[in-house]
Amino acid sequence: MSKFKSTNIVKGDIISITGAGQTDYDTYRHILPVFKGGHDNVTVDSASGDYDGGDRVIGFPNGIEIDDDLIFTAGWGDGFAVRRLNNDGTLTKIYHDANFLYRDTTSTYNHMNSVAIDKVNKKGVVMSNNVSGYTTFDYSGCVDGGTTFVKDARPTHTNPTDFIDPSGTNSRADGYVRRVGNYYSSGLVAAGEWIYAGETDSNRHYRRAARRNLRTGAQEFIGNSSGTGDIKTGSPTIDRSGWKFTLFYDEVNDRVFYFAFYSGSFFVVYDASTANPELVWCDLADVGSQTGYQSSSTEMGLHIPDPSSAPNRMWVAGYERLLDIDITPCLTTGLQPTVYNTILTSDIDSTVSGGNNHFRFGTKYQKTSGTPMDKVPGYTDMIHIHPDRGYFEAGGWIDTDNNKVSAFTKRLSITEDTTTGSRGRSIDTDYGQPMILMESANGSKYWIHTGYSGNDGHKFHTYAESVKPMELIGSWEIVYGTYTLENSANVDLVFLSNVDLFTIPSGCSLTIYVSNDNGSTWETYDAASTTAHLFNSTGTQLRIKLSASGQPNKAPYFTGTDGIIASFSSVHSAAKDASIKFKINRKRLRH
Repeated sequence: MSKFKSTNIVKGDIISITGAGQTDYDTYRHILPVFKGGHDNVTVDSASGDYDGGDRVIGFPNGIEIDDDLIFTAGWGDGFAVRRLNNDGTLTKIYHDANFLYRDTTSTYNHMNSVAIDKVNKKGVVMSNNVSGYTTFDYSGCVDGGTTFVKDARPTHTNPTDFIDPSGTNSRADGYVRRVGNYYSSGLVAAGEWIYAGETDSNRHYRRAARRNLRTGAQEFIGNSSGTGDIKTGSPTIDRSGWKFTLFYDEVNDRVFYFAFYSGSFFVVYDASTANPELVWCDLADVGSQTGYQSSSTEMGLHIPDPSSAPNRMWVAGYERLLDIDITPCLTTGLQPTVYNTILTSDIDSTVSGGNNHFRFGTKYQKTSGTPMDKVPGYTDMIHIHPDRGYFEAGGWIDTDNNKVSAFTKRLSITEDTTTGSRGRSIDTDYGQPMILMESANGSKYWIHTGYSGNDGHKFHTYAESVKPMELIGSWEIVYGTYTLENSANVDLVFLSNVDLFTIPSGCSLTIYVSNDNGSTWETYDAASTTAHLFNSTGTQLRIKLSASGQPNKAPYFTGTDGIIASFSSVHSAAKDASIKFKINRKRLRH
């Protein structure tokens, strides 16, 4: 009589693993490629001394700013700080104020999510979505190795919490801005000398972009309350209200993106650094019958793969979905953006759909070369996702070939490769930003990582450029076993269920091998077959090997509610002998 067994292939069965990680969380099973950057191949991993203060960076994407070798960080609960990147990859703290934000005429505050700097005049501002108020500063004394940082005096005008009020008299006659961003997203960004602000509060300037020049003191609203002001020729009227904005700046094309919360829209400020900016309205809520396309700050992100040759093709956030769109129709015909691809967050993982987290993805900078930059050099179309509210703590990436996302929902008990490149375990934070590549005074390049909470939040990590921490290891391999039958019976055949759930991006491949002699010899398993694999060899110990060929920006991965299941058995020797002919008797057997 043949022996038979069926077993789930779990991470506890892993014998060896290279380039990948596996975990089981809630109802999801993940086998994913991991990044080259980890906890152990850093230059810096610290939250003390020069790294203490202003390290709780939570605001996405502008809780951090870079100017040459200077790093500006707005911390959520630990103030604001300025540091310098040294030639050896360490950081030196130049300035820190635990309660940097002016709230009113007397009090200060320590929870900030937004910082923006005018690199022309070396000035900046810090604000929060949590309270009203702002603080401006001058860092001209910090450039070229300097250490003189000036925190400007507390505002003394009639409404000292108001960062922008175009009335000229602080009367609030035409609206005002005193809080920016939304729920840990940042609402400040700089375009040349102008600081743009995205208001947190409603009922003031739904269809306008607010900006202030820190050098001249000029304060303006672009557009008007009816949505008809300063509209770029060809663009429609802004016909939806929005607030709680998350802001991004496209430095290649001088555009500021205003992504609103629950408004079904976003608008773009063209020629943002000039004296005559114009608005372009992109109404996602009116794209065909798909009202769910509307933007929502519970999902936030921007990634323009080729801002020079294809500046209007981009990935943006929609309501519980990620969208690959082209905004050219918004510029030329007044029509809605063209939607090419959609990824529902419910398809990524049901545990994060419906508001459990605010999905972060994309880049702070849109350029594809130079520094500072947070795209992967050589793979600038690679789109990373970032942690939020304790989900996707180790980050991940968007598979644009298959419109899926590769990411561990939670970094809980991951069994992963910790040896390749001396990487150690994966870095994880509860909230995170893209790593940023920047240069020290002598041109040495390092990646800077910040984040909030989790195992690696509230500290700074730096990586040498050569580590390439944002790249995937690419090719990976996992060996599972050893599985046996009762009484050490021969393992003659095996069938693997759910291997069809592997996703294979273009230019990648996955080969599955099986062994019944404990890995002494391997046979290729046909994953496309619906029949069991019959071993040519004789053995009693089953092992399974997954061998993936990948690239630095994509690789095969497995995500499913059910893991891989191995069913294996022994068979009669006659069934393995091809020279023996079989005939099925159609007559009923008699007892």
